[in-house]
Amino acid sequence: MNAPQDHPAGADGYGPPPEDPVVGPPAPDGAGEPDTGAEELTEGDAETEHAWDSRRDLYRHSPGIMLGQSARLGGSLVGGDQHGVSGGQVTGDVILGGSKVEYHLGGDIEERSGEIPGAEVEALAANFVYPPAEGDDEPSDDEPSDGTSPDHTESPDEPWQPGSPFALALADLTAHGLAVLAGPATTGRRAAALMLLRAVRSRSYRSLDPALPPGRLVAEIREGCGHLVADFATSAERPLREHHVRALSERLKATGSHLVLVVGPHPVIHGGVGHVPWQPPAPAALLAGHLKNLDLAGRSVDELLALAEVRSVLAHHRPVADTAGFARRVAGHARGTVSLADLGAFGHHAAERQVREWFDSTEHTLHDKAFLIALATFNEAPYPLTAELSDILFGLLQRIENPGEPARIPVFGTSSAQRVEQALADRYQESEETEWGPVLQTKVQFRDRLTAIALLREVWTGHPSARPALVAWLRRLADDPRPVVRTRAAATAAVMAEADLPSTMALLIRSWAAQPRMRARLAAANALALAHHLGTPHVSRILADWCVAPDHRLRWTAVRSYALVGDAFPREGFAALTEAARKAEARGGPARGWPQERDDLAQSAAALLLAAGQDASARDDWPAVAELWGALPPLTHGTTRAFVLSAMVHACGPKDGPAGTGRPLLLDLFGRADRTPGTDGALVRRDLAALWRSVLNDPQCAASGLNNMRQWVRSAEDDRGAEAALAELLPLLTVSVEDHRRLAYLLESLRGEGESGPPAVAVRLRTLVSAPPTGARTPADAASR
Repeated sequence: MNAPQDHPAGADGYGPPPEDPVVGPPAPDGAGEPDTGAEELTEGDAETEHAWDSRRDLYRHSPGIMLGQSARLGGSLVGGDQHGVSGGQVTGDVILGGSKVEYHLGGDIEERSGEIPGAEVEALAANFVYPPAEGDDEPSDDEPSDGTSPDHTESPDEPWQPGSPFALALADLTAHGLAVLAGPATTGRRAAALMLLRAVRSRSYRSLDPALPPGRLVAEIREGCGHLVADFATSAERPLREHHVRALSERLKATGSHLVLVVGPHPVIHGGVGHVPWQPPAPAALLAGHLKNLDLAGRSVDELLALAEVRSVLAHHRPVADTAGFARRVAGHARGTVSLADLGAFGHHAAERQVREWFDSTEHTLHDKAFLIALATFNEAPYPLTAELSDILFGLLQRIENPGEPARIPVFGTSSAQRVEQALADRYQESEETEWGPVLQTKVQFRDRLTAIALLREVWTGHPSARPALVAWLRRLADDPRPVVRTRAAATAAVMAEADLPSTMALLIRSWAAQPRMRARLAAANALALAHHLGTPHVSRILADWCVAPDHRLRWTAVRSYALVGDAFPREGFAALTEAARKAEARGGPARGWPQERDDLAQSAAALLLAAGQDASARDDWPAVAELWGALPPLTHGTTRAFVLSAMVHACGPKDGPAGTGRPLLLDLFGRADRTPGTDGALVRRDLAALWRSVLNDPQCAASGLNNMRQWVRSAEDDRGAEAALAELLPLLTVSVEDHRRLAYLLESLRGEGESGPPAVAVRLRTLVSAPPTGARTPADAASR
């Protein structure tokens, strides 16, 4: 594959970006110079990439959710109450259990704590689910659905497992009067802290101001009370030191009190002071724990957990508070007040609500929001890539929000761990395929995999002031030398098209499609393909219109799009490509600015046919396969002959392994087709053999066809299935004496580097073409077949 040549988009990408064109719709179709004009062949036109390689890269570099049904979003936020404050910064008064706890910044005369009613703690205890010990995440068949152990009773003394995060924190609290509980803000860590205080039989509960310095906490300890400091922030400037902990422990023991400090997942603690990482139970266990106390109209918890819509929601990580809200919806479904469709849509609504909270938050800076947008674009991609490109977006957004002030990017600002945690995301190690082989990368993904698409939809439709920056950023990404960056730019445009097709077409996709550079046009094709996967309407109509447009750049984009997504509507797609081939011949040949027009049409047709055939055969829908490939032999006459035979040649190339290894896909299709006469599989075999004979007997295609056959024989050296398929195919290709001579010579002369004779598989296959058949047909007869 010839990779597109690098084209810098403004020095190193960090200096002043190049002047972007005015964001607006390009000229209408046909407004440019006609194909017969004096248009010069530009550098962009000289770029090449095989259609099947484009399809492979699209699927390799697109986030997984882009190609699944769960990516389709709809509806608005779910109404209803949300119980509990699960972390983060909360502005205004916080109402807890009927009492009002007001936090004010000011002098020492102000109250720095407030009572937490015991009734609130007992209400939390009714639904609280204790996490399992490490390595015991999955409940056994003997354990109930609510995640509690069968060896423990529902008393406040020991409903937790030894060695679990709760048990470890409780041991610290019992021994020292103090426990430090560390974890993300959405994991129910505050409720866990209150349950710890309840487990040591605190008589009352107080919430302390998290803004208090560590050294000032001692003065707020009250006798015989359980104290909670939620969202206690530690940093290099304000660490929790050993003397702070010792002083607190001494005071707590003297007063018979207890304190739980709730900190983030990466606390700054000096002096060997320990903390317990908090991990919530599995989502199913959390949901079951809430359902057991709700009215289920006689239905069992296990029955409701088994619903496909419930399992779909539980498959995504989400805040504990959302799971509690989901429990009420599941109970509503059990009582008949909530439909299954509404139940299944809960995950989308929760993701939308979280995204709106981020964009509405004054605690998130513009730099933070730029990182969130970049993470949504590069979800499941390497973290350094996300951080690098988010800074470019920040600079573009800063020009809109404060054009007089240059963007200042902190080189050593917030740590990557804190940025990822703030985005409710996780880092993980995974191999990334490169042109040199797999490379281990640190990647980042949102915990709720629905968040990325919800965020992109929200920023595009809910914040139109950001559009100029987003458009300029995506145009730059689409011209990046890295394939993953270009693909993600297209994927982002696809999400935006699903949310607002007219604007996205005018500002991005149509503009890309009309560019002279192949990278931009490929971005448009990728965007349209992914938009169709997301359920965007009218994609097939756009492609049909562009496929016959006067502008050859629009035609190229449509033709390549059919290679990427034509298998979703194979009959319509192949008919459009065939008609485009007829029109190209009627014009007397390829467009002046598109000399590879015939070959690109054939490549896309081959990719469409291969992909659609694979998909239909995987469903065991051989009638569809037979109909698809059966349409080709009649087209081997007249103006479409060169197009069809060239498509057949290209279809013989792709294999099912990496880097051109494995079994040829078309040979695999032939081998899996039923050979029983009268079946659809037999029709597929007949038509593929007829196309092969036409290729081998055509003066223009014979050399390419023979080269493909050599590759097929080579692929069968260590693949008995491929050899068996070839053993059944070759007799169908030897209709004439010339056919026998041609294939016999190919097998006898096949040599690899340093080989003195043909491989063993070629020798075995040679016996199948050793003698001309009785009444052999002439080459002309074979060609007419």
